[in-house]
Amino acid sequence: MYRTWLQFLALLGGFAVPGVLRVGGMEVFMSNEVEAVNGTEVRLKCTFKSKHPVSLSSVTVSWNFRPLAPGDEESVFYYQDTAYPPTEGRFKGHVVWSGDILRQDASISLQDVPFTFNGTYTCQVRNLPDVHGINGEVTLRVVHKVSVSEIGMLAVAIGAAIAIVLVVLGIFVVFKYRKLNRHANTDLELQERELQERELNARVLEERELNGRVIEERELNARVLEESELNARVLEESELNARVQEERELNARVQEERELNARVLEERELNAREKKEWKDPTVC
Repeated sequence: MYRTWLQFLALLGGFAVPGVLRVGGMEVFMSNEVEAVNGTEVRLKCTFKSKHPVSLSSVTVSWNFRPLAPGDEESVFYYQDTAYPPTEGRFKGHVVWSGDILRQDASISLQDVPFTFNGTYTCQVRNLPDVHGINGEVTLRVVHKVSVSEIGMLAVAIGAAIAIVLVVLGIFVVFKYRKLNRHANTDLELQERELQERELNARVLEERELNGRVIEERELNARVLEESELNARVLEESELNARVQEERELNARVQEERELNARVLEERELNAREKKEWKDPTVC
């Protein structure tokens, strides 16, 4: 019964109730797409962030599946205090819990994935009283063989660039070593070599720091964009609630005017009858 009540509250999480203060929204983070080889295991990662304290009894996690072809949405997994894997349907015996609520991780793993698992998976996390927020979605592609992803291509390009830099650096070091070896008895050339190596190390360190800052800025921009979209949705809901309230007030004023007009009409009719009776005493 308690679990059913929590599920009901989670379903109500996406609606604004008039007269009730809206709490902060849940933030759910997921990849856009995941690829898995037919018959292997894949982890669907879902992490979340809540403005309220997280505990095992306050958090509920619901995973649902929507196939690529037109069809009904299916329940994949449910978690509250403990894992509730499916007992029927296509996911029976294929889903295991791989998350950690206290670390704000609501991930699951699919085992022995077939091609029928192709589709979109939705991760819904609620942390009472924080029941508002946007659900996370990830698309799973089950293939015969792993394809080269953009991240893999980027890793190859970075590896090739590093190899070229190492080759150039090796040639440079060998050349300098031979040159310094010919002038080993000169203290000035030895000092120059040390200075150049320090400058090179300083440049490498600067490039690493610069790359780190670029990555941090990209992540920050992504978070800012997500917060802006969330704020825009909140603003739209507030404006919609305001318009609904205005329409209610307008309808109330129209009703009051109708009632007032009806009373005025009754008073006029009453005055007319009284005036008629005063002029014609025979009228009862």
